[in-house]
Amino acid sequence: MTHVVTIRPAMEPEVDWCAQLMAGNDPWLTYRCSVQWNRHVLNWPGSSLYVAAAEEIIGFILLHQKGFLGSPYIAAVVVAQEFRGTGTGGSMLEFAEQAFAGARHAFLCVSSFNSRALPFYQRHGYVKVGELPDFIADGFSEFLMCKRLR
Repeated sequence: MTHVVTIRPAMEPEVDWCAQLMAGNDPWLTYRCSVQWNRHVLNWPGSSLYVAAAEEIIGFILLHQKGFLGSPYIAAVVVAQEFRGTGTGGSMLEFAEQAFAGARHAFLCVSSFNSRALPFYQRHGYVKVGELPDFIADGFSEFLMCKRLR
């Protein structure tokens, strides 16, 4: 089922909802990130948090305009489980790419154990350009992915 999704800047009370959603989903679940830590990440200086809403908030995306070597970086894309497969994640990626208009590339990282995320990003034109083994935790890699925007 596809929903009409509006993507807009998050309001302060919504940050807690986003932090809790992170805590219950990978990679933050596997890395045992607390809701408190996630709140800190969502308020990272230089970042912009947006929520995706249909009739209710169903996901969010965290963007950094200059997050990777001065290039745009998508720090998080999370959709509530009951709304996965509805096109919400793709809509948020399109939103990010429009927000990064004029940039040459956009980057993101995917944890090696996040089996749903890697093919999702590949379907949307992101390509693995590097691997950071044991970057966050021993035994796991972070895959650096890139999409050429122009």
